[in-house]
Amino acid sequence: MRKRILFKIVAPFVVALGAASCDGDEGNTCGGPTPEERAQNQAVFDALAPSCQGCHVTGARGYFASIEAFESLVVYNSAAVVPGKPDESELIRLLEGKGTRAFKQMPIAGPPFAEIAASGSTKMTMAQIRAWVTNLESRTADPLPSIEARRITRLSAEDVGRALYQQLGLSDDDFYVAASSFDIPHKTSQNDDTYPFTSPDSIPAPYENLPVERFAALGGGSAPNQMKADGTVSPSFLGLITQLSQRWCALSLDKPGNTALLPAGASVQTGSADAASVKSVIRAWYLHFHAVDATDADIDRVFSTVFVPLEMEKDARNAYVGTCSYFIRHPDWIFY
Repeated sequence: MRKRILFKIVAPFVVALGAASCDGDEGNTCGGPTPEERAQNQAVFDALAPSCQGCHVTGARGYFASIEAFESLVVYNSAAVVPGKPDESELIRLLEGKGTRAFKQMPIAGPPFAEIAASGSTKMTMAQIRAWVTNLESRTADPLPSIEARRITRLSAEDVGRALYQQLGLSDDDFYVAASSFDIPHKTSQNDDTYPFTSPDSIPAPYENLPVERFAALGGGSAPNQMKADGTVSPSFLGLITQLSQRWCALSLDKPGNTALLPAGASVQTGSADAASVKSVIRAWYLHFHAVDATDADIDRVFSTVFVPLEMEKDARNAYVGTCSYFIRHPDWIFY
């Protein structure tokens, strides 16, 4: 049996900050919201989302990533909302431009939400939001994990870029050159055939749009561009990771002096390769890409079902590229 070194992380259930324990506390309701409470929370979520989602859909402050995140991190978090006491709730203070902590208002630029609501541009008035807090039930989170919680997570677009740069021995210098527009520094693609991708929020920013489109296809988000991150295994993600892994594996193998995939002094043949040498590389790639000490059976399987057919189709270089791409496209690389 092979030894798995790769860690599988179980998505934890988010416990509301400041919530009381469920045990012996009759003044609080333990567990998830009722359907009626969920409907009221959803209405507030929908009213605030247009003003808040631009900055709060990802990361540690992803309050508006979903209704569940909004409830766990805001609604049932006593640091943000005090049930029955709107004047003591920091959320209300922020919406009215009276915040008492790091920020004085939300959104942080332009008029606070209360003024936007007063102009009739929102789905809810401040009076309605205050009434929602006044009537809100105190509730603590269920200490048991949700059976619907995700047990594995797909690598984000940023994770894909960082991991491939490190594991393939590549960097921005292999894809971009410095450029500027009206004295604003940018980076411009050397050759779009190399499938560069980058976040529109990167510094320096990309000059062309195609790298940004690829970043979005991989599920990347952007707060300034109001692009919500997508963590699903979408058709666009699968299609791009296939093309990109093949092209980048080829770049890595062809890069002079690059020892990320092959040991120093080794080169990729254009004819046929020695089976023992190939299996040695496959063993190293199991550990390199999947953090797995592969068995001989694992190595023989990849050699016979992936490498050999690709080598017979063309040559050893083609087989090395395809086998490298196989490891990247494998679920053990895409998920953690």
